[in-house]
Amino acid sequence: MSLDADRSARIAAMKEVARPVWEAAGDSDALQQFLKDNGCHGVEAVLVTMGLLNCDLAEAQRAFFSAPSRDAERRFHNHALDLLEEAAGAEDAADSDA
Repeated sequence: MSLDADRSARIAAMKEVARPVWEAAGDSDALQQFLKDNGCHGVEAVLVTMGLLNCDLAEAQRAFFSAPSRDAERRFHNHALDLLEEAAGAEDAADSDA
């Protein structure tokens, strides 16, 4: 994934600001709350999480989406996936009718 310089700088800066929170609490829910409270959302929050937890993308996404403070993001994500599944199902049905 290629990030522009501004985004990379924001992620690096937030990682350093959030590091004491992670080191003190060791709690990914507390980390996500801190990131949310400080305007770090979505992909940037996942990338900060990857850096602080020293984990892969899947684990960082689990930490992000399982945090109580990320409920709105989780619901949006699940709804988008449901719509994609419905669209794929409709396309499959149309293909089988042809």
